[in-house]
Amino acid sequence: WKKCAGAKVVAICDSNLAQLTATVRGNIKGAADNTAVPKSVKVYNDFAKMLSAGGFDVVDITLPTLLHPQMTIAALKAGYHVLCEKPMALSLRDCDTMLAAAKSAKRQLLVAHCVRFSPETTYIRELVESRKYGGVVAADFSRFIAPPKWSPKGADWFFDEKKSGGVLFDVHIHDADYILGTFGRPKSLMCVTHRNARGFIDHTSTTYRCGDAIVTSDSSFAASASLVWEAAGRVFFEKATVCFGPFNKAPLTVYPEEGKPFVPKLAKLTGYEAEIRYFADMIDGKVDKSVLTARDARDAIALLECERRSAVRGTWVKC
Repeated sequence: WKKCAGAKVVAICDSNLAQLTATVRGNIKGAADNTAVPKSVKVYNDFAKMLSAGGFDVVDITLPTLLHPQMTIAALKAGYHVLCEKPMALSLRDCDTMLAAAKSAKRQLLVAHCVRFSPETTYIRELVESRKYGGVVAADFSRFIAPPKWSPKGADWFFDEKKSGGVLFDVHIHDADYILGTFGRPKSLMCVTHRNARGFIDHTSTTYRCGDAIVTSDSSFAASASLVWEAAGRVFFEKATVCFGPFNKAPLTVYPEEGKPFVPKLAKLTGYEAEIRYFADMIDGKVDKSVLTARDARDAIALLECERRSAVRGTWVKC
């Protein structure tokens, strides 16, 4: 938000105020901000009181997944635009209630699917749409992360799949949503999962039939702590192969059928910055081409429900 022109953070709310002075680590190199909260920013530990006090236009919901519907709806009803972290919710019923609240309040609602806005995935989507290298034959996306250090024993909400949705809803949804937005709704899919000794799903692998293309995605919480996290993608076009990752370790490279491989010039904005600017433009009515809508976020949850059904049945399912 600091990097978004025309935007200013004026209030912060957390039920545990100690969080505001705790050391931030995170899993993205260079992203942690441990500077003190500016005196100009009002601090609250009661969400309702913050909404009532006002003095702002947008509420950014960065809370545990199970709280997304409740807090989003409260902010919308209070008259604010809402950017809510992914996943939108844990059920289609909650997603639909959130969409209805936004429509009733006549306010903008967006779910923070940052992968749709990253430079690498934006470039690939443009190649798919332009067919510069022909149609897509196949694609593969992977996203691996170590279990959060702040929950080593799995005793809180994160490792309770009824509250977090587990690896499917917390990690895999990044690539599932991108696949949905880039290749369209799959005709069918097959999903398999692995459960660890505690019964928690720590790895998932899905194959999608998207038109004539085969698209695969692997996501994991089983990575060792020293790996932290990595993401990568490979798209096989009829006349070129495009690869990126592991994240921040290898630049996106195009390998054309004719000519030498090259590294194209990509936008410098991170996916996080780009999604916030996009949301600000939505509010100002400046979005010329839709990249993401709240309805898209709802469709991603529907896709995950198909994947979960496939994993339980051990069969291909239609989407």
